[in-house]
Amino acid sequence: MKILIAVPPAQYHDKELAQVMAVFDQNKIPYEFASRERGQAKGTFGGRVYVPLSFEDVILTREDEFDALTILGGHGAQAHFWNCQDLLELVKIFRIHRKVIGAISTGPVVMARAGILKKRPATVISGSSIREMLKMDVKFENKPCVFLDRLVTAREPGDAKRFAELIVEYLYGNPEFNGPQVVPAPNKLGFDI
Repeated sequence: MKILIAVPPAQYHDKELAQVMAVFDQNKIPYEFASRERGQAKGTFGGRVYVPLSFEDVILTREDEFDALTILGGHGAQAHFWNCQDLLELVKIFRIHRKVIGAISTGPVVMARAGILKKRPATVISGSSIREMLKMDVKFENKPCVFLDRLVTAREPGDAKRFAELIVEYLYGNPEFNGPQVVPAPNKLGFDI
């Protein structure tokens, strides 16, 4: 079991990342960082993390190593992820393979633009992100965290701990948590995206 964390190359939210990593560490789930390109990622409050993988690396050779994708938010996600074709493609690939996908703050817009939240409930931080979600026909819910069918969205950096816990719950397949899932009918290709 392994999680891929998508970190914006600049202006990711330091506290958000720290809380997500703490939950994954506590549950002994390994993770790796990926971004548009390899190198140092810089946080809004001075944090730094080394990113060893580009999204293209993961698509070409490493996608099968990961069971979940976590997309961080912040100003960096809006600037570097909303229109990142490699990340949008990676989200679609993870969805086709029924992997857990989560995004927080401005990150859920990536999921919406990849088409996997259409007519589904989701949340996102207030502001222009809500407008973007509505444009993509997402059922916006003004809640801290929204989860359904292996998709998790969270509103703010303060919700990061619960957000990460929900991803862990899906990965461990807790039947009380999963319950009867609402699974949409597949389209003509057999995918539910």
